[in-house]
Amino acid sequence: MRRFGFSAPGFLIVTILLLAGTMASPVAAFQDATPPAGTPAVTSPIQTDVQAAATPAAAPTAAPVAQAAVTDVVTLVLWYTNPVDAEIIELFPIAIDAGFVAGPAAGAAPSGTVDFPEDGVTPPTVVIADTTFEAYPRADGVIQRWTWLDDFEGARPGTLVMQISGQGGQYQDFYGTATMVSRDEGGAGGVVVVALRPPSLDAAADADAAAADVPAEDVPVEEVPAEPAPEGEAVAEVAPEELAPVDETALEPAA
Repeated sequence: MRRFGFSAPGFLIVTILLLAGTMASPVAAFQDATPPAGTPAVTSPIQTDVQAAATPAAAPTAAPVAQAAVTDVVTLVLWYTNPVDAEIIELFPIAIDAGFVAGPAAGAAPSGTVDFPEDGVTPPTVVIADTTFEAYPRADGVIQRWTWLDDFEGARPGTLVMQISGQGGQYQDFYGTATMVSRDEGGAGGVVVVALRPPSLDAAADADAAAADVPAEDVPVEEVPAEPAPEGEAVAEVAPEELAPVDETALEPAA
């Protein structure tokens, strides 16, 4: 029986093919792992701590804060009630709700009064804590100035303005205005705003007025020194013998 086998030339060919395949595999694998030709991608360098510190973080922007204007005017705001069964208006601490509607503070005790005398001669008074504010007339003699709705007298809401001056207590000699904004009649009440200025300006005015009232004999007279004679000019002196003789007969009494 004939056996199949490799002849010497065939065995040589097979050996060459095997060697060729073994050498080709690493080359193909190396090419597969090699990136394609071209410009390599630039990678960002790692930021060091020094670089991070050199770039300051942006400061947060703070919301602007409204600054109140500087003033020496003191403003007092209260709520007043005008009950129909009382002759004097009562003042209470004021409260404002979330809808900006004003009203008396719940459970608060009265803080003062407003009195309008019925005689029409005595000026109105506003009492707040330990100070009594007296209303005084303007130059035209008017004390109470009303502004009515549609200029119809008595129509509400209405606004009453008075000039006042403080007597005693914390606001001694303070002066300003008391403004009462009426909501309605029948004891509905309203808001009273008292705007006051300290007496420093009045004190200066009083000092000027007092200086103007000083009698003439009390005013010191400033002595003006005599002006010296100009240099180079001699002051003429009269000798006694050059004086005119005195007629002694004229000095004798008449008979």
